[in-house]
Amino acid sequence: MLLRKMLRDMKNNTGQFISIFFMAILAMLVFSGINAEWYGMKTESDKYYEETSLPDIWIMGTNFNKEDIEKIKNLSGISNATLRLSFDSPMDNDNDKIIRINIMADDTLSIPKVVEGSPLDSIKDGLWLDNSFAKANKLKVGEEITFEFAGKKIQKTILGLILHPEYVYSSRDDSTLMPDPENFGFAFLYSSSFSQDFKIPYNQLLITINEDMDEKTISKELENAFSDRYIIIVNRDIHPSVSSFNSEIEQNKAMGGVFPIVFFLIAALSMLTTMTRITNNQRIQIGTLKALGFSRNRILFHYISYGIWIGLIGGLIGIFTGPLLIPPILFSMQKTIYTLPNWSIAISPSSFLVLALLVLNCSASSYFACRRQLNEVPAVSLRPKAPKFGRHTHLEKSKLWHSLDFTVQWNLRDIMRSKIRSFMVIIGVTGCTALLLFGLGLKDTVNSMSIWMYKELNVYESKINLIENSSKEALDALSKSYKGQWIQESAIELRSETGKENGSLTVLDVGEEIRFEDDKRRKISLPAKGIGMSYKMAKLLKINTGDTVEWRSYGEKSWKKSIVSVIYRTPIGQGIVVKRKEYENSGECFKPTALLTSEKVGRDRQIEAAKSIQYKNNLLDAFNDMLESMKMIIAMLVLAAAVLGSVVLYNLGALSFTEKIRELATLKVLGFSPKQIRSLLQMQNIWLTVLGVIIGIPAGYWLVHFMLSTMPAFLDMPPDISIISLFISICGTFILSLIINLMLSKNISKIDMVSALKSVE
Repeated sequence: MLLRKMLRDMKNNTGQFISIFFMAILAMLVFSGINAEWYGMKTESDKYYEETSLPDIWIMGTNFNKEDIEKIKNLSGISNATLRLSFDSPMDNDNDKIIRINIMADDTLSIPKVVEGSPLDSIKDGLWLDNSFAKANKLKVGEEITFEFAGKKIQKTILGLILHPEYVYSSRDDSTLMPDPENFGFAFLYSSSFSQDFKIPYNQLLITINEDMDEKTISKELENAFSDRYIIIVNRDIHPSVSSFNSEIEQNKAMGGVFPIVFFLIAALSMLTTMTRITNNQRIQIGTLKALGFSRNRILFHYISYGIWIGLIGGLIGIFTGPLLIPPILFSMQKTIYTLPNWSIAISPSSFLVLALLVLNCSASSYFACRRQLNEVPAVSLRPKAPKFGRHTHLEKSKLWHSLDFTVQWNLRDIMRSKIRSFMVIIGVTGCTALLLFGLGLKDTVNSMSIWMYKELNVYESKINLIENSSKEALDALSKSYKGQWIQESAIELRSETGKENGSLTVLDVGEEIRFEDDKRRKISLPAKGIGMSYKMAKLLKINTGDTVEWRSYGEKSWKKSIVSVIYRTPIGQGIVVKRKEYENSGECFKPTALLTSEKVGRDRQIEAAKSIQYKNNLLDAFNDMLESMKMIIAMLVLAAAVLGSVVLYNLGALSFTEKIRELATLKVLGFSPKQIRSLLQMQNIWLTVLGVIIGIPAGYWLVHFMLSTMPAFLDMPPDISIISLFISICGTFILSLIINLMLSKNISKIDMVSALKSVE
């Protein structure tokens, strides 16, 4: 009997329960969809790292040998170690295309995953090439490629195409944000491919440690073991590929945790208001059930079951449809940046925990809505409820109240009487505005970053990367051919009293190909004395202007101290910058690694000192590709905002109309025309929409800032939301609100005044 009663109640309040149902579906759909995406990425990457024996620690240095391997293996906690040489080389004398050659002593750690061609075999003479690079350059298994090694041209056959766990995020260096498989790739080959007389100068040691060992303790032991030389110890937390992919997972995890909150809140408040109205209207039914012998707990569970069934069925639909709808959209963007063998979804246990919280959320709202009615004895419940004792508020007692127009007084009184409903409208409008602004703001930020990086800060057209130890004659010839600015770039370590970070050093010769801005995006100049430090690096090391920082270039053992004279902001390439004169005054020798020029260097021109050439247009094209891949995500956010706003506003509008039908009938009897009544209702709608938009704008800014704060250490992306996006978000919310209000106001002409006014006799 009670089940039939529940179904009848839901049928009589179809609009309200459908909206709650949709909110439950959306809450779980968004959460489970994003959760399945990032959890799938984590599951696949962990599986990939385990299958390919990804190291726990990399040691960078020079001239490592088998004795060093034995030294490491004798340390407690080390489970395995191997040697590797890694260096960059142009492919086939094409300075545009760079291959990172990796020569392996064996394949016990960091094993390439072959996707086409011959399996790994140390006996075979050849190399295994990056699959993405091969596809982009139309290279096939069996073809030969040439690279430079130890001053010689080496020609090797492509034995197979591979993926590699250290190149899930395959970027050449910090100056390039997006992978460029057409111009940068990697290759692996065995040391046995070279003659035994050739001594390979290994520059990397790959190490795995036992699961029960502390990584910091092992790192200290390694530093002591190699105290006689300079080394850099890199773990998974700071490895460029691993850390970037982990940061992406954390971003999506954070996004999935924030978005459903609004839907959860709306579902709970909608259930509370709907069930409050139902139980108030069913006082006599509740009293009758008590009089017939139904226990309080049974009646209580009956009303709580409304929330249980709505939350459970809606949540189950969301939890299974979300992973089918959202991950493919997000994966389409991820695949342009990251490379995994498989992209699959995985539903984590936390999704079912959130489903339980959703059901608890809806059922708790039902409980709080009906508990007051159930506390009354049957004799009281069977009588009509006494009207509330009305009290004038302080505002109604003031002189200001009497100076207000009737429509303003009516709407203010209605808002104060229906605080929860008004609060829900504001929350719905806030969520709609925030989601719109978030989606459009992300697009603006990425677009602004490309303009900021490659049009405002780096104004050169071409970057000619130089061969190491190029002759003075070759550099002079290059300087005569192209006017520009010489720079020296190198990787460095920085430390302060609060910590240590890896970054980049840029030494600038005379020129204006690189420009600088402060954290307010105002143009600044590098000082003649001291160094400049990037804003994010200063934040990580907790450095302010005038403080001292220690740094050393890779390959050096001693630390240098410098005063930070200025803090500049740059989106990529976090570290320090110093002028050539100041650098040489500190006792260092300026060795240029690149020439920046505003001229367009011909792709077919052979330059003696050039190792490779990077073109700004290629970098901009990569950014544009990322913007294209973001379109689906932005469309998804806009759709979510529209659905949220529509469902909430329509549901609450219908509920409000039902609650005020007697008052509206009274106004019609008093001579108010339908047009005047629509205007009356529209005024309240505009007020609440304005309040929601005012709150939604900073909420949208916060969402953008929150997402960007989870970026990896080498990226600094300040929020940059355009006026147009702000205008679209505000106008879009208002238009949606007005459309819903107009749809509901059509019911005014259908009011049966006789029935409405007789309903409480």
